Amino acid sequence: MYKRKDYIIAHKSVFPISFHDTDAMGVVWHGNYIKFFELAREAFFYALGYDYSNMKEENIIYPITECNCKYRKPLFVTDKTISVLCMLTEYDGKVEINYEVYGGECKTLCAYGKTQQVAVDTKTMQVQICTPLNLVQAIEEYEKKNGKNF
Repeated sequence: MYKRKDYIIAHKSVFPISFHDTDAMGVVWHGNYIKFFELAREAFFYALGYDYSNMKEENIIYPITECNCKYRKPLFVTDKTISVLCMLTEYDGKVEINYEVYGGECKTLCAYGKTQQVAVDTKTMQVQICTPLNLVQAIEEYEKKNGKNF
C-alpha cells in the first residue's frame, strides 16, 4: 500500500502524452515515467528559481544517485495529459524528490517513485557534504511564498 511521505514543498507539472510515448497498444511505455520525473524535476527547479544556468554558474552538478518507480495503473495516449507532483522530502546533503503520476483528469494514482541527487563540484568532481547555500535559499524562499502545498 502506498503512503505519501511527508514533504517540505511540492510542485505540480502537467505534460501532454504524445503518441511517441506509447507502445503499439497506445499504452505509455514504462521507461517514459523516468522521463516524466525528469521533466517535472526540471520544472520544479525552474519554479524554485534555481535552474541549470544557476548550477552552471556555481560549478555544481546534481547527478542522480538513486531512482525508482512503482507502477499501479497504466496510462494511455487517450488520457491526453499526465500530471506529475514533485515533493521535496529532503535536502540536507542529498536532494530527495518523491513523485506521484496521474493521467488526464483522473484522480487515480498511476505511478509513484523517487530520485535522489547529490551536489558535485565540477572543478574537483568531489561530492559536496552540504547542500549549496543558493539551493537552500531558493527552497526556503519558495516555501515562504507558496507554503508547503502545490
